Amino acid sequence: MKNSNVMAKIRQRSKPAASSVPDDPIGKREIRLAVFEAAIDQLLSDRTDHDFVLLELRGTADAFVQYTLHDGALRAEVGSTGWITESEVLDKERIAALGCLGFQASGSQSNFARVCLPQEPRRLACLTELLFGAAYRPDCDFDVTVLTRSLIEDAAAQRRSRAMEA
Repeated sequence: MKNSNVMAKIRQRSKPAASSVPDDPIGKREIRLAVFEAAIDQLLSDRTDHDFVLLELRGTADAFVQYTLHDGALRAEVGSTGWITESEVLDKERIAALGCLGFQASGSQSNFARVCLPQEPRRLACLTELLFGAAYRPDCDFDVTVLTRSLIEDAAAQRRSRAMEA
């Protein structure tokens, strides 16, 4: 009799532990890192000069991290207009956080950039997560939109095709 009560308690405890991914910030972060890694890996695998991957906070086009290949070197850029208004100066705390990650701005209101990054997709995916936190301070379960040159070109071709059919 005692054994069946123990099993019932174990089963009851295990049910609440299971949660769906959207309600699980850690699970959502892992999914986000996998998305970052896959997009960056594709960029690095293709090795097309001037190709890019743009990762932006969903619904906020000014809040982004972009990776670009140029002459074999990888460059990253973090948009600064997503966290300032035209009349404000850049937040010193965010400048310091981005500086600790090796990013610098060339002017008082310009984007932050870093060149010659390591070309390891997982490390860059983790760096991307840190950059979003340093620059934009999103909620822990934030969503991103991924844009690449091929995605933009495919969308444009579909629009042209629909326009020709109409």
